[in-house]
Amino acid sequence: MTSSGGAAQLPTPRALDDLTPAWLSDALAADVRAVTIDEIGAGSGIFGIIARLTLDHGGDAPDTVIAKLPTAAEANLQVGLALRLYEREARFYADIAADVPARVPRLHAASMEPHAGAFCLLLEDLSDLRVGDQLDGLTEHQAELVTDALAALHARFWDAPQLRTFHWLPALSDPMYLAAVPPIYHGGWPIVRERFADLIEPAASTIGDRVDKQFEEIIDRCSRGPLTLIHTDTRLDNLFFDPNGGDATAIIDWQLALRGRAVSDLAYLLGTSMNVADQDRLYEPLLRRYHDGLIAHGVTDYSLDQCRRDYAEHALYYLCGAVSISATFDTGNERGARLARAFVERQFHHTLVCDAAAALG
Repeated sequence: MTSSGGAAQLPTPRALDDLTPAWLSDALAADVRAVTIDEIGAGSGIFGIIARLTLDHGGDAPDTVIAKLPTAAEANLQVGLALRLYEREARFYADIAADVPARVPRLHAASMEPHAGAFCLLLEDLSDLRVGDQLDGLTEHQAELVTDALAALHARFWDAPQLRTFHWLPALSDPMYLAAVPPIYHGGWPIVRERFADLIEPAASTIGDRVDKQFEEIIDRCSRGPLTLIHTDTRLDNLFFDPNGGDATAIIDWQLALRGRAVSDLAYLLGTSMNVADQDRLYEPLLRRYHDGLIAHGVTDYSLDQCRRDYAEHALYYLCGAVSISATFDTGNERGARLARAFVERQFHHTLVCDAAAALG
């Protein structure tokens, strides 16, 4: 299946070497004479391969595009296919992207063979912006920009009946999540607790133990409304900013999109991408800024107290992210290993910052 371009008659690429001039010519409806492929994002993506393609072409085609293919790491690939991540992102661009009140990359072409586990997206190269660096951590200005963008996004789709018409867009209560996510936490937490004992504060380790006993209950609570469109992977490696310090932002990598609780995206942003000292200083003002943004964009009947409770529950749930990247998935290279350490330190500390223990009862 192809959502744009003309690549339906050609097999969907399985690897970067399959992105030949002939395939690209068909996909982009242009005469691509040669292509230079540079893999980017190594150590950033767990579920995908990302490359910048520089095209020598004649006709109406961009000079560069970003190609996304499924990961070659077998264990990660099987999780990605089970959760329908690749199909989900392609459907997002086809069905929702045009209505998102934030900049997202424009889709040039998409080719899918879901039965064969083959997917390829050709996306706009956001060359005017610069991607954030997860290891450096969010600056205060970046955090404010993304907080504002998330408030606008979530308010746009707040309890929207439209979202229920997209059968490819799951909720956290979907059986595939209930089957896949708890075993990741239960199996990985003992490994993470031992491997990263130097990073996890004792009080946070106690929370990790309690979450292990209550994880299914936490998922159930986090599955409750109000529901909106959430990105679910709002970390710095998926966010772009003006290199000159302006207010422009963009959000990429929508393969984990869900119908879910809005504030979960903010909890993941601060829990994965903000250094612990800045979490201590900025959590409360950013939470208030986010809630004020929802209200300004028309959300009603959602108090700051409820927002804070929902946030704490999602901070607990997202410990599974730290556990999965650190104990379950192939992190790829040295940067991936450093990223895993940052995830663990930040996300476990974050449960203390937002007093998530109170949400455990």
